Amino acid sequence: MNPQTTPWHAVAQPADLPPRHVFHAQLHGIELALWRADDGTVNAWENRCPHRSVRLTLGVNTGQTLRCQYHGWQYQSGDGHCSFIPASSDAQPPASLCARRFAVAEKNGYVWVSLDPAQAGQVPDFPGLPLALRALPVRADVDTVAAALLAYSDGPASATRAGSMIDARWQTPDGSCAMRFWLQPASPGLTVVHAAMDSGSGNAAAARRWFNQRLSALRRGLERQAQAVVQPAQRPEVLSFLPPAGIAAPRRLLRTTVVSRWMTTPDIVGLRLALPEGERPDMPAGAHVDVHTPNGFVRPYSLVNAPDERDCFVLGIKREPQSRGGSRDVHEQVKVGDTLTVSVPRNHFGLVPQAGATLFAGGIGITPILAMAAQLQHAGLPFALHYFARGAEHVAFSERLERLRNVRLHLGLSNDGARDALDEVLRQVPASHHLYVCGPLPLIELVRERGRMLGIVADRVHSELFANEVSHDADQPFRVRLGRSGGEFVVPAGVALSDAIRARGIALATSCEQGVCGSCLTAVAEGTPEHRDVYLTAEEKASGRCLLPCVSRSQSELLVLDL
Repeated sequence: MNPQTTPWHAVAQPADLPPRHVFHAQLHGIELALWRADDGTVNAWENRCPHRSVRLTLGVNTGQTLRCQYHGWQYQSGDGHCSFIPASSDAQPPASLCARRFAVAEKNGYVWVSLDPAQAGQVPDFPGLPLALRALPVRADVDTVAAALLAYSDGPASATRAGSMIDARWQTPDGSCAMRFWLQPASPGLTVVHAAMDSGSGNAAAARRWFNQRLSALRRGLERQAQAVVQPAQRPEVLSFLPPAGIAAPRRLLRTTVVSRWMTTPDIVGLRLALPEGERPDMPAGAHVDVHTPNGFVRPYSLVNAPDERDCFVLGIKREPQSRGGSRDVHEQVKVGDTLTVSVPRNHFGLVPQAGATLFAGGIGITPILAMAAQLQHAGLPFALHYFARGAEHVAFSERLERLRNVRLHLGLSNDGARDALDEVLRQVPASHHLYVCGPLPLIELVRERGRMLGIVADRVHSELFANEVSHDADQPFRVRLGRSGGEFVVPAGVALSDAIRARGIALATSCEQGVCGSCLTAVAEGTPEHRDVYLTAEEKASGRCLLPCVSRSQSELLVLDL
């Protein structure tokens, strides 16, 4: 295998994996748990317990297994199979229950990982240099970092790049020094630089100090430029175009400050994020922002803002019992005074201009509905808001509801009670009103079903779903060809298409990872997608021209993507 085109990347040095330790790394946006067993076996697993998605890096390396700190489930070195479940210690865990493994190798002074499990045992003979230096994370994409290293101001006598490897000669105060850089694309905005050098007959310690100082200065310069990003294109009302190479353009990011935090219900935290001086982005009712959480997750959350709140973002975030890390991270880590990176707003759930509305919300779905109600009241347009919740203690943002007219709470209703309440409301909906519903899928489906039975046309019913339950029980492997780059690979059952794409070194923006937000919208050139998202319209799905690879797969044996 040619090291210039390999999917393998340096992610650590052997010293980072001492006995009984678990090392955290990241590659192409996927968090890794790296650990060495007592017999020397190095394991590279997804940093997520298959049981409740708790980070395995918080667990215990027993020497033979990695034990999750939450419920004590243990996964054995090598094959990753679950070997022990405390709650059912007398029963053998099913053979299908195992940690998600990646190909890993230890060679020439580094630990190498490929996200493609099929690469196991195929690691190239990566050339090394005698003196390895400390790894340096840089908050910039891999191509930006590579360009800066190639054009470093002191200037190498010669420098070449081959994939993630850069060879150069740098002139230090004591003479010329051979350098080799390995770039680890941790995520689209984070690159880890691994470096080694050969100082020849010069003073190795002095050369190492000089190099670390220069590289740190280079990092500071790159990160000062990190605020300049491209404005995104708006998603069209109909699928008339797709972004180049099927990837959405990056959204402009803002550095916000948490100025207040409160629990608006026992499981929903309210946040007020102050915007930078002079920043006043558009905040249409129904819009959402992408929040970069302290531990590296990116999750979309709806804005609660009223029309007169333009110097801050107001969010309500529910701690989900099955959280994959995002909401739990916000609830446990974010405090007043913290700085959070947040995207500018984007709106897929906008109000129809100059039209009255009947609004329905269930649970945390009240967040965009509150912004809509405030906008309608501000504009003097007729509206009614119906909020379904388990009980009075679960009514979020009650202080904002009190400032609105025409609000009705439906508390603690059974399924039959909710259906009867909806029927009563829908029979009285004015013909000029559009319907907006946000909340659990059963509520959305019930509003659509009962509205259809009462003659409300589908074009008048608008919805937004915050979660999408996707089953992988019927997954089948399929082949993917990248139409632009020409690569071809197999996506195994149980592996997300988005993860498989990133494992090939292709940057792909994702956020919700549930087929809800549309961040990973990708063009399809050939083949028949198997749609599992709730973002695309029926017409867009029927066209077969796009899919959301975070959840969707392929009905055809081969799927050709515009990547």
